[in-house]
Amino acid sequence: METPKAKIERILSGPTDFKFGDYIGRGFDIVQKDWGSFIGFTVIFLVLVMVISLIPFVGSIANQLLVTPALTVGFFLYANKLDKGERPEFGTFFKGFDFAGQLVISALIMMVIIGITFIPFGIVVWKYGWVEWYMELMKNPRVQPADMPDLPPVWSFLLFLPAMFLSVAYAWTYHFVGLYKLEFWDALEASRRLLTRHWLMFFLFAIVTGLIAGAGVLLLCIGLLFTLPAYMCMSYAAFADVTKLNEDPLEGEGIEQHLIV
Repeated sequence: METPKAKIERILSGPTDFKFGDYIGRGFDIVQKDWGSFIGFTVIFLVLVMVISLIPFVGSIANQLLVTPALTVGFFLYANKLDKGERPEFGTFFKGFDFAGQLVISALIMMVIIGITFIPFGIVVWKYGWVEWYMELMKNPRVQPADMPDLPPVWSFLLFLPAMFLSVAYAWTYHFVGLYKLEFWDALEASRRLLTRHWLMFFLFAIVTGLIAGAGVLLLCIGLLFTLPAYMCMSYAAFADVTKLNEDPLEGEGIEQHLIV
């Protein structure tokens, strides 16, 4: 019987395709199967994140390490059931909290690794006075501080590339935790190895789907109730196809026994 890790190794050992356009259409197909539930959960998602962010000191940390990752995985779990022709219960959206430990560790490690790669660029930005300028702006956002600093040299922006590369390469970490039940390091490595193959295509895909999600903000934020779940389903559709998530059990040697049911 093939384990999730063995399946990922098998996929990585052969060629993989990234069908950019297909995933956008497929995402809309999935979300249209149950718009009502997706919209309802999106409301809960946004309210929870906003309320928790108001908690001093720990609110933003809780959102970044647990709440947002767990609720995001909930979108994927619900989309997965719809994709398999099932009729999920609304509570499926909250099943991401079943993986709380792995998600917290994954998020923390990603923050540390990406943060370390960002240090060289951060030093340049600090040296040119942009950190102080930003802190002054945050003290009174209505008044822009005088004497805007000079821009860092063009070459310094190359120092930002490692952080950007890893931010994209780790984008499927939560997918692997929730849909394949991988532990944090296996999920991080599976995402990095797989998306490195399709880095540019996925980067462009993330921009396009991000613009679709962001379009909801322009519509008095009401549109976000429609565009955010569509964005999540597009992300799921891409992951499901590239990793052959729902392949025939006969082809996958019973792999579905290891997935969320």
